[in-house]
Amino acid sequence: MASHFLAPQLFGAFDGRFQSRHRLCSVGIIYRKADIEEVMPASKKAGGKGICSKCQTLFKVVVQSLSPKEVVRIHVPKPLDRNDGTFLVRYRLYDTVHKGLKIEILYGDEHVAQSPYILTGPVYHEYCECPEEDPQAWQKTLSCPTNEPQIEEDFASFPSINLQQMLNEVPKRFGDERGAVVHYTVLNNHIYRRSLGKYTDFKMFSDEILLSLARKVRLPDLEFYINLGDWPLEHRKVNETPGPIPIISWCGSLDSRDVIVPTYDITHSTLEAMRGVTNDLLSIQGNTGPSWSNKTEKAFFRGRDSREERLQLVQLSKENPQLLDAGITGYFFFQEKEKELGKAKLMGFFDFFKYKYQVNVDGTVAAYRFPYLMLGDSLVLKQDSPYYEHFYMTLRPWKHYVPVRRNISDLIEKVKWAKENDEEAKKIAKEGQLTARDLLQPHRLYCYYYRVLQNFQTPQKKELQLTKQDRAARIIQRAWRTFLAELLDAAAGIHVRFRLGGVKFPPDIYYKIFTHRHIEDLCANSPRDYTKLPVKHTSHNKNDHPQEEDRSGWYRRIENNGWRPVSDRFWMPTGSEVVGEKKESEFHFSKLKRRQDLERKRKIRKIEWMRQMYYAGSLQAKSTHCETVDLIHTATKGLIRTMEDGGVDSVMEWEVDEVLNWTNSLNFDEYIANWKQIATSNSSVNFKGFRFEQAKKNI
Repeated sequence: MASHFLAPQLFGAFDGRFQSRHRLCSVGIIYRKADIEEVMPASKKAGGKGICSKCQTLFKVVVQSLSPKEVVRIHVPKPLDRNDGTFLVRYRLYDTVHKGLKIEILYGDEHVAQSPYILTGPVYHEYCECPEEDPQAWQKTLSCPTNEPQIEEDFASFPSINLQQMLNEVPKRFGDERGAVVHYTVLNNHIYRRSLGKYTDFKMFSDEILLSLARKVRLPDLEFYINLGDWPLEHRKVNETPGPIPIISWCGSLDSRDVIVPTYDITHSTLEAMRGVTNDLLSIQGNTGPSWSNKTEKAFFRGRDSREERLQLVQLSKENPQLLDAGITGYFFFQEKEKELGKAKLMGFFDFFKYKYQVNVDGTVAAYRFPYLMLGDSLVLKQDSPYYEHFYMTLRPWKHYVPVRRNISDLIEKVKWAKENDEEAKKIAKEGQLTARDLLQPHRLYCYYYRVLQNFQTPQKKELQLTKQDRAARIIQRAWRTFLAELLDAAAGIHVRFRLGGVKFPPDIYYKIFTHRHIEDLCANSPRDYTKLPVKHTSHNKNDHPQEEDRSGWYRRIENNGWRPVSDRFWMPTGSEVVGEKKESEFHFSKLKRRQDLERKRKIRKIEWMRQMYYAGSLQAKSTHCETVDLIHTATKGLIRTMEDGGVDSVMEWEVDEVLNWTNSLNFDEYIANWKQIATSNSSVNFKGFRFEQAKKNI
C-alpha cells in the first residue's frame, strides 16, 4: 500500500501514469481552509475564527469508478483535520479499477478547490500481483530520494559483500537456539525464507512488507538476513579480521554495524491502515489533540518499565507534579518497584497530545513511539541515546526536538525552559512535525526498503550494470581515498575534504584537514598576558575601582585551517606554506550557542543558493500546469522580497525548502551530503600498513 499527499491548490489533476502504477489504498489529499471558505455561505463565514470547527463532519467525499460497469468496494473514512488549516482525505481500495477513479470532495453541495479529481487507470489494489518491471521508473514515479544518508552510512562498512562468508558465518554466530534471525532469498521476484533460531515469530512483519514491495516492483535476485530481535547483532569493527557481516535490523546503535530499515511497527501500521490498526502514520496527523495554546503545560509519559530511566521519570513526576505527569502502565523488568511507584492506567495514544510536551525515553532499545510523537504537534523531549531508527540521521536537536541527557538529570530544567520560551518551543515542535511528515510518508518507506535491497545485490551483478566510465570513476575514487589515508599519520586521527573553486574552468581543487580527536586549546582557558604587571588600585581605598586592564596582548583564537589549493608542490617536500586567509573566530563558551550559529550559517548558505539560482533564472517549476507555475513563481518572488527587506531571520528554513522542492533545481541538502561523501578521504585512524604497490595490484 502506498500513500500520497496531493495538494489541490498545486495540482490541476492527478498524474495518470503515477497513479496507475500504485495501490491507492490510502491516499492523502490536503485541503486548505481557504478552499472551504470559497464555497462556504456568507452566513457561516460570519462566524469568524471558528468557521472550520465542524469542517470534518461537513465534508462529503465520494470515490467511485469512472466506468459504471466497474463496481468495486472502496472504504472512505472521515477526513482528518490536521489542525493547521489542512485536511487529509483517505480511502482504501479493495479491487483493481481498469478505467480509473473519480474523487469528489464536497462541502455541502459545492466542490472544494479543483474537485473532482480524475485518476486514469488502471488503479491497482494492494494485493494485486502487478509489479512494475522497470525499477527506475517505479522510483521516479514515487519521487524516491536520490540518496538516503542512513543507508549510505550503513553500507560504508561494506564496500563489498562476500555472500559466501555471510552464508557460512551468520547461522553459526546468530542462528543458535536463542536466535531471532531469518534467511531470505529473492529469486524471480518470489520470496523464500528459512528461520534460524527459536524466537522468529516476528517474521510475519518482515514477510508482509517484503511481499507488499514485491507486488509493486520487481525485486533483484539476492540473499540477506533479517534480525527480528530488539538489539542489533553485528559488533565487529571495519578494520577487524574477519570483518563485519551485513545484517538487516530494525534498530541500530553506535557500536554496531547492522543495516537499518523502518521498524516493523510503522510498516505494519501503514499496511493495515483503516483496517487492522487505528494508530498509523496518517491517522496520528488528524488526532493531535487541542491547539498549542490549549494544551496542558506539562511533560507527559506513559509506558512499560523496560528501562530504569522510566522509573526515574515516575519519581521526578512525584517530586514535580506541576511540570511532569509520568506513569508506568505495566511492570515486567522491575516488578519489585510497583508498590513504591504505583501503576498508571492505560491511555489512548491520541490522548497523549493533550499535553504540550512529550517525553521520549528508550525502551529495551530505541522507543518505537518516537515517529508517532514527532507527527503530533507537541514538543518532543528526546533522551540522548546510542540507539536509532532509520530516519534519525536527518533530525537535529534544538531544531526538531529538545535533547535530554541520558540520565534525564536535566529533564525538569528543559521543561522549565520550554515553558519560559513558549514561542521557541512551538517553533521546534512545528519544525519537527513538518520534517516527520516528509520523512515518514508511507511511500518513502517503500523507497527506503527497495534502496536497501538494491545495495545487497552481489558486487558482480552491480559491476555488470555499470558503464566503463562509471567503473573507472569508482576505481579512481577508491584509490585516491586510500592513497591519501596512507600519507596521513594514523596517530593524528584526521581526514581530508576537497572542494572545487575559482573563476575559470576547469576549477581549482582546494583541501581542508579535519580531525576526529579532541583538541584542547590551553591558551583559551588562560588568555592573560602574564608578562605584564597586574592592575593595581589607584589608592589605599579598596572601594576604588581598579584601572581598566590592557588586554591588547591577550590570547585570541585565530582560524588557520582555511581552504588551501592543491598544486604540484603539494606532493613535494616544501616548507609550511599558508595559502588560506587568516580570520578571527569568535569562540562562544556555550555549546548551544555554537550549535545555533552553525544552523544559522547553514540556513544562510541555503538562502544564498536559492537567491543565486532565482536571479540566474534557474528556478524552474516542476509542474507544467499554468496555474501551478504561476503560484510557484509568485511564492518564490514573495519569499525573495521578504528576505531582502527583512533579512535572513524574516523567513523560515522550511519555507526555503518548500520553494526548492517545487522546482527542478538541485536539492541543496542532497548536493551537500553527496559532495561530502564523494570528496572526503578515508580516515588515517583506519589505516594499518597499507602499501601503494598492493593497492596498484588490486586496481
